[in-house]
Amino acid sequence: MKVDSNMATIQSTSDVLMLPDGVVLTSKASRLLCALLEVVLAIVTLGIGYFIWSFFTYRHGQTPGKKLMGIRVVSLNDGKALPFWMTLLREWIVKGFIGSITFGIAYVWILFDSKNQALYDKVLNTVVVDDPQGLTLAANTPSSSPTTF
Repeated sequence: MKVDSNMATIQSTSDVLMLPDGVVLTSKASRLLCALLEVVLAIVTLGIGYFIWSFFTYRHGQTPGKKLMGIRVVSLNDGKALPFWMTLLREWIVKGFIGSITFGIAYVWILFDSKNQALYDKVLNTVVVDDPQGLTLAANTPSSSPTTF
């Protein structure tokens, strides 16, 4: 990992993403734990509480489970947390659609991807990062710096 002023660079063979210092890609294990936590939260709140809570967390690129775990979804286009409508699109439409047309392969793709992306992350050009302090909410990625992953 290279460090450029107050931004960290995550670089693979041909891709670069600028993230604030202290923000790293979420591990496969954390993503799995978060998925399990989402199911438990939905059951415990009878779905209604989860649905309402979602509308408060989506504006920060998070689901209720991601909020509790300090992780969020970040756009690879600008290195910032997804806004409300993109998070809503990702969680309620794209995940289900791509998951169903791939017979669930979209979800397990995370296990084989070097960036821990699911197929729906690849379609939406997003990654999931550990960001408990909300650094990607105010990320100021220079527009001249490469930000594609």
